Amino acid sequence: MSDRLLELEQVRAGYGDFQALFNITLEVKAGEIVTLIGANGAGKTTTLRVISGLVRCKSRKLHFDGQDISQLPPHEIVMRGISHVPEGRQLFPHMSVEENLALGAYIPRVRPKLKAGIAEQFELFPRLQERRKQLAGTLSGGEQQMLAVARGLMAAPKLLLLDEPSLGLAPKIVEEVFAKIQQIGKSGVTVLIVEQNVVDGLSISDRGYVVENGEITLQGTPKELLANQQIRTAYLGL
Repeated sequence: MSDRLLELEQVRAGYGDFQALFNITLEVKAGEIVTLIGANGAGKTTTLRVISGLVRCKSRKLHFDGQDISQLPPHEIVMRGISHVPEGRQLFPHMSVEENLALGAYIPRVRPKLKAGIAEQFELFPRLQERRKQLAGTLSGGEQQMLAVARGLMAAPKLLLLDEPSLGLAPKIVEEVFAKIQQIGKSGVTVLIVEQNVVDGLSISDRGYVVENGEITLQGTPKELLANQQIRTAYLGL
């Protein structure tokens, strides 16, 4: 059996008349942390939205865990084992931390394990336990990001999609969030990250892809990508 958990081949997608993806081909192996880097509007977020079924695509292959998921609705994709933590967190601000976590466990296979799932997230994110009754909208930016990730993990995914987890956070909090993502990866959850913070995103990754104008233009290990002069010029100003 292949160790490729996720496979995209020649994926094309867009919004109405606007084509955002032209030829996205990538793979994520079970147990990996993989990061997609690129400028705003490059197609990174659309790639995640295609994987989670929020945007329909044309593709030669869109397989997850050996099965074609290209025509499945989003809720079916979640049940198959993919959780998507969107850009901007999208929490329910007038609901408590605990209530937001409970909403992450709505699918039948995890609902009976709700209490155990919440306890597991409180162990991973102790600060959330301290604020379990607090309204999500009153949390700090870093705490909201941790809650968004924890809510995604409540579905017990095989693959966690994270869209810009460092967005709007102070450097010290970014470091803490990425340390948690690395811990999640070590726990056995495969992670695919979209990130503009090139150094931090690649620092916790096994591999990375560069997305430009709806296509994959480079791929490699973090060491290879960070040594590439094109990336150093475009994203690091070196």
